Amino acid sequence: MSLRHYRKIRNFKLTKEPYGQSKPKQNGLYLIQKHAASHLHYDLRLELNGILKSWAIPKGPSLDSNVKRLAIQVEDHPIEYGSFEGIIPKGQYGGGTVMLWDRGKWLCEDPEPNIAYKKGSLSFTLKGKKLHGLWHLVRIQNNPKNWLLIKAKDKYARSEKQYNVIEKKTYSVLSQRSLETIAATAQSKNPKKNKLKSQYFSEKSQIKIKKSIQAKQAVMPAFIHPQLATLVEKPPIGSEWFHEIKYDGYRIISFIKNKKVKLMTRNQKDWTIKFPSLVKSLQQFNFKNAILDGELVALNKKSRSDFQLLQNAIQSKVTDDLIYYVFDLLYYDGINLTSYPLVKRKQLLKRLLPNAHASVLFSAHIIGEGDLLFKKACKLSLEGIVSKNKDSPYSQKRNRSWLKIKCSHRQEFIVIGFTAATGKRQYFGALLLAVYSKTNQLHYCGNVGTGFTEKSLTKLNQLLRQYKTKKAQTKLPRITTVTWIKPKIIVEIAFTEWTKKGMLRHPSFKGIRCDKKAKEIIYEKQKN
Repeated sequence: MSLRHYRKIRNFKLTKEPYGQSKPKQNGLYLIQKHAASHLHYDLRLELNGILKSWAIPKGPSLDSNVKRLAIQVEDHPIEYGSFEGIIPKGQYGGGTVMLWDRGKWLCEDPEPNIAYKKGSLSFTLKGKKLHGLWHLVRIQNNPKNWLLIKAKDKYARSEKQYNVIEKKTYSVLSQRSLETIAATAQSKNPKKNKLKSQYFSEKSQIKIKKSIQAKQAVMPAFIHPQLATLVEKPPIGSEWFHEIKYDGYRIISFIKNKKVKLMTRNQKDWTIKFPSLVKSLQQFNFKNAILDGELVALNKKSRSDFQLLQNAIQSKVTDDLIYYVFDLLYYDGINLTSYPLVKRKQLLKRLLPNAHASVLFSAHIIGEGDLLFKKACKLSLEGIVSKNKDSPYSQKRNRSWLKIKCSHRQEFIVIGFTAATGKRQYFGALLLAVYSKTNQLHYCGNVGTGFTEKSLTKLNQLLRQYKTKKAQTKLPRITTVTWIKPKIIVEIAFTEWTKKGMLRHPSFKGIRCDKKAKEIIYEKQKN
């Protein structure tokens, strides 16, 4: 088949998609690309006669053998497209973000795959990173472009209600990034000025690092105070800064000692028992002793970290599909790395983490151009970005070598009371919020009455009952009927701005924080 149509509808001066050549047989290349064009869909590609036969699957593949997914045949693609991941510019054919969702080999069950294809009935076995087993691709009669993709009944088939593979497996098998991260770290229109440098480093550089760190042996620390970022208004400028996506989850420091894993929160709470699947994954890694720093998140259907979803998963003890984004390596097999520059720590971390792991992923970054990443992060409705000085050591406190820039106002508050429920709302009307002042006094910041779900209302009600008190926690600006609460419950709140009187404008509840202490909750002011 010809690639003429593929090339005709693309302007290769504007798109980074490969021009490609028809090639001899490549031993059955198979891939699926997740494509956020005008409509999100999945592109199935099977190598046949040196090119990729291609079908767009609007709803994506399903492991349920009772589900038939529409697969619309599109133009043939070149073999080189099998490694394409990135952005097709807006206004170009298929403009949008492309992720390499799965890749591997396919084996046609028919000895003559060309004949089976012409008949419109392909049965084949997939050996991918995510999809496996026997599948059927059947052309719909009287409509040559429309086919049906069906999973055969075998050991890999699973009920859609039991397991939705496209919701559970959201990362790239090429770069371990989510669709949102690929979009946020895409290159700008001026590649010379805004080139987003790769997080990968040369093998020669890695060897030098290994040699340099072997000189300093150290006992593995029993605990680590996490380095914290300072809130600022805009990203720093310069090539000495790494910029990462800010994830909306729980900070987890993982201690791996003689293959035994301990998961600690930022306040030294042992949460190992909460995440047995993550423990099992870390035990399989190719190192005996290490300390990893990262963020544990739950991804929603849009592949975005969702704090409320994370809380629901923890509460229901269904945590197998959580993702641990690792962004730092603090200790490795007898070597304390905290005094080494971030660039070296991430260099070694990238080398050690396995490619395309299901739940433990390297947190990618770009070098320089933080303003570009920040704009794209906000456009995608993400929380923001974190900027880190690439030459900085790991400091176990908050300082300005790590900076956080948020797309919207968001921080933690202490619940000091609640008002009575009205209308259809159960348990309470609104939560009264406060932060600690510099003099260690509680300062009232307003109340929040929106953003709750049935689960969060129930959980909050249990906590409110537990910490009821008759003692007023602070003065309120007006006399209100309030049930007071001991300052023990911490909640995360999104809001539009602070008023001149220090009150929250348009607050919305986002979740309960179980990883922080009340005394830590202060007014978080942006610094210049």
